[in-house]
Amino acid sequence: MPYQNTYEEIAILLPYKEKFSPNNFGSVSLYVKDINEKSKFNKKIKIFVNKTSKTFKGFKSVNVPKKLNHLFFGKNMGHTKTFINILKEKPPKIIEIHNRPKSALEISKSSLKSKIFLYYHNDPLAFKNCSSVKQRLEILRSCHHIFFVSNFLKKRFLIDLPGGTHFKSKLDVIYNGVTPTKQLIFKKKKLNIVYVGELEKKKGFDIFLQSAIEIINQFPGWEVHIFGKIKEENKRYIYKHNRIIFHDFKENNFVIEFLKKSSISIIPSVWDEPFGRTLIESINSGTATISSNKGGLKEINKFFKTFIINKIDKKTIYIALKKLIMSNDERSYYSNNNVSKSPFTLNKITQILDKYRHEIFSKN
Repeated sequence: MPYQNTYEEIAILLPYKEKFSPNNFGSVSLYVKDINEKSKFNKKIKIFVNKTSKTFKGFKSVNVPKKLNHLFFGKNMGHTKTFINILKEKPPKIIEIHNRPKSALEISKSSLKSKIFLYYHNDPLAFKNCSSVKQRLEILRSCHHIFFVSNFLKKRFLIDLPGGTHFKSKLDVIYNGVTPTKQLIFKKKKLNIVYVGELEKKKGFDIFLQSAIEIINQFPGWEVHIFGKIKEENKRYIYKHNRIIFHDFKENNFVIEFLKKSSISIIPSVWDEPFGRTLIESINSGTATISSNKGGLKEINKFFKTFIINKIDKKTIYIALKKLIMSNDERSYYSNNNVSKSPFTLNKITQILDKYRHEIFSKN
């Protein structure tokens, strides 16, 4: 019997490196928090994480401590094996694994009878030892459902897989999402440009900074605000200018409130973004948003008025910024979007996920 000896619970396993705290979180943790806050199964959920600080409010967390497994099998696989041992006495109906297909395979081979949901937050073809056709077919066989944060990632997963496979019914997209917010009156917004994200070349940060320096020198009434963890190797990017302000890491709510009061947000990614959380948050905040069209960003852009740059370089970014700075009408146009009519609202996204959970909990 598939549900024999399982309990009315959902165990969510985060990657070893992820913390589930308002003071220390990654993009996966933020996604898990957002899509589960309003879930009708919220009280049945336990988050399994290597805890070092307080948990997000409204959630139960279970510590997955470092053990000999971590030494013998590596951090993520040791994390997974310890997780399996914790669950043996009380296996849940559903185990949800985020961004670790190898962990999903390991759990499927254990004695646990739980149904496995696997979530991809990154390119399925970029996971070592889990990207070949054979390995992806094994993942499909092992998981009850597989979710992707964008159609772009789902299509990547399906590359070269047999066209007629019935396993495709196991696949679905569960986006990152936002709660539609009331936007600040256009005239009350500060004259600033905001960048939120990793300070890395793949994000186009180095190119943006070059353009920002030029723009800020040309328009003295404007400021540039940069939110992102400043790693040692990125300190060379910090430009000593009194109107280019680096904020380092800030809580997500702080950043959202800052975006609401801002005029322009930019997402100049040069790599294929798995989704584009900053893009949908910027749109929802009512900022005029400049974006590349790479990877999952394209799926978001098609629903909204965004200033799209197809070729990211210093010149194209400079032109886009200058155009918005010099025209109130342009900024107003690109600020005026309605997220509630899009598929990116948390209510819609949570309902999709809960439908799959309900299928499991409704069976004996």
